[in-house]
Amino acid sequence: MKKSRKILLSLLLIFTLLPLSVLAKEGDTLVTLGEDLTPREKEAMLEELDAPEDAEIVTVSNQEEYQYLGDVLPAKNIGNKAISCAIVTYTEEGSGIHVELSPVVKVIKEGAYRNALTTAGITDADIYVTAPGNVSGSAALTGLLKTYEKKTGKKIPEEVKKVANEEMVVTSDLQNQVGEDKAADFMNEAKAQMAEKMPKNEAEVREIITNVENQYNINLTDNQRTQIVNLFNNMQSANIDWDKVKEEAGKYTDKAKEYINSEEGQKNVKKAKGLIQRFIDWIFSLLEK
Repeated sequence: MKKSRKILLSLLLIFTLLPLSVLAKEGDTLVTLGEDLTPREKEAMLEELDAPEDAEIVTVSNQEEYQYLGDVLPAKNIGNKAISCAIVTYTEEGSGIHVELSPVVKVIKEGAYRNALTTAGITDADIYVTAPGNVSGSAALTGLLKTYEKKTGKKIPEEVKKVANEEMVVTSDLQNQVGEDKAADFMNEAKAQMAEKMPKNEAEVREIITNVENQYNINLTDNQRTQIVNLFNNMQSANIDWDKVKEEAGKYTDKAKEYINSEEGQKNVKKAKGLIQRFIDWIFSLLEK
């Protein structure tokens, strides 16, 4: 039953992501490019991103990658060149953050970007991340935050940038254990409870994390739990907008519930069930031969 449920959730995720495969062309569009791209790579990236000729371009250096990721990611994962690229189309208020990744992005998943961006205060955008070769994807967030500053003229505090990058790494590590959806739900719920309870010390932060861990039936290692507690302590020190974080975290939870309960969602559930059943029948047919 548990395996079937996991398959069903995976199929539902595929169905829900299909409409997001085309980037919106409305609104302001900005492109972020790694500073160490060769001229040929830069040309190829702009073509893949389908960037408008008048799109503003923001560059990211390897030094900036280390500035925001050096405390939470080993140097071997950051590398010595900045080559990650992205295109951002800012959308109307309330549309949410939609992230699509090229197959070359091997480590950081959509949910990790989305959660980190909402923590930094970015709420409505269509995003595509790529590179000229295989990358972890960890450096792309720095460029996305820079494009936001470029568009709005608002400076994101350095401590907020650092904690957003830290959240991206922590969420990615959690995804490796429990899966992308469950990790994103866990982090959203933890942020919502942090915003509601506003813990006064580390012991209270740890209590919130333990409660959410039990709620989602997740068994964190001592190291993971400490890592997540440290993240939320740093969030409090960074003085992020907890009301906005809570609002955005709730949106994604509500959207998931609305979709599952909608007519379209129910149809896709039935389709997914049919696919699962046909797959199971096919497996049994192989075993009978």
